[in-house]
Amino acid sequence: MSPQTQQSRAFVAAGLRTAAGCLIHARRITALGLPAIAAFTLLGGCPPAPPGEADLPSFANGTDKTNASASYVGSAACKQCHSDIATIYANHSHAHAITTIRGAAPTFPNAAQTGGVPNPPDGFSWANISYVIGGYSKAARFINQNGEFLTTGLTSVLTQWNLPFDPNGANAEFASFLPAATGATPLDFNTFAPRTTGPVRRTDENPLSQDNRPGIEGAWFENGAQCEACHGPGGNHFFTAAGRVVIDRSRIFVDPSGDESCRQCHAYPFGDTSGEIAARDGFIAPLQQASELSASGAHARFSCTTCHDPHHSIVADRGSAIRNECGACHSTQNMAGHRGAVFERGDYRETLTCESCHMPFAVKDASSATAAVAGPAGRIGDTRSHIFRLSVEAADHTAFLTDDGGSVRRDPDGLARITVDYVCLRCHNGQGNVFSLTVARAAEIAGRVHDFPE
Repeated sequence: MSPQTQQSRAFVAAGLRTAAGCLIHARRITALGLPAIAAFTLLGGCPPAPPGEADLPSFANGTDKTNASASYVGSAACKQCHSDIATIYANHSHAHAITTIRGAAPTFPNAAQTGGVPNPPDGFSWANISYVIGGYSKAARFINQNGEFLTTGLTSVLTQWNLPFDPNGANAEFASFLPAATGATPLDFNTFAPRTTGPVRRTDENPLSQDNRPGIEGAWFENGAQCEACHGPGGNHFFTAAGRVVIDRSRIFVDPSGDESCRQCHAYPFGDTSGEIAARDGFIAPLQQASELSASGAHARFSCTTCHDPHHSIVADRGSAIRNECGACHSTQNMAGHRGAVFERGDYRETLTCESCHMPFAVKDASSATAAVAGPAGRIGDTRSHIFRLSVEAADHTAFLTDDGGSVRRDPDGLARITVDYVCLRCHNGQGNVFSLTVARAAEIAGRVHDFPE
């Protein structure tokens, strides 16, 4: 049994003891008889670095994500020292990827902007719901008290709450979710693993079910992708000895490239290294940014943190969340005649950037545009793709995806190209303030678009 499994079995067996919403650190100050979180309060927070250590590198562990088989301590404990980062990260969708429901609607930092998740599906009350998956920025799915999804196929009602998404014209409304799922649909490991901290798969040898809900195929330590989801368990990073808090800076995992942390959640299934990019409903399936990047030619050498600050929300604070815009590398590349252009469709306005074309909304998490928004051939999902290469062939999404529509086609070199119906026809579809294009004409222009003058 792995140390991770042993730890997780221990905290599940202990009934997920909580203090202020998280597990109390198992280590206790002998002299005071208090849990470490309480000790932090009494001792005035995180202690200063010992003399002579101030100039040492802050962290030294880039190889062992278990942090020497440490135990989890919870984000509330991390916040005692890292309150500045915790405040920033509280606005990140990662922190709200799954929410426990206690008889009332979930609360999110951006609820005033999006409206949050006001009600459960028709015919259900909050008392029927144990967890909400998502609901912060795209959509909410609902888990019943047995630990199973509420599906449209089983309930005969719309069971997915879509938040508004202006780029594809989606409104805040309930939508169909898994209409073909007429039986019990468990909350499976690959769904909860990237949305939780310390996930453990249920096996015959390790028959875990979060909260003892049989429909949940495993367990986790803390809701959301919190501090320890990326930095590893913190029980050996800070602990108590001889009545004082000790910080061991070598016992916390730091992953400057994101290769170990980002990829485990942003490749499907959880932790996948095959590079296959799954698709459904004519779009790339969500949570595959790392796999998409691997199909993007020279950009495959990028780390996630080349462009992203992992603690800042791109929705709440894009200016801080994006470390490098496209122009940081492509400073001499023109904008293909689009510089300064503003696309308008009804009340929607978008000032065009490199991302408008090279990171189109070719991924669908919850919603996609209807023909009234995207025209007869355009395709607009709700998440930007990280496949930056574009096709110049007169072909639509059927050439971008495999014959069964289940994955993205990759050439013998492992590369992929997004077709023009996701790119050019997102705007040039007759529904906005620009002229219409056919797939064939868009492909013809795309092959030489950067030759156009600014």
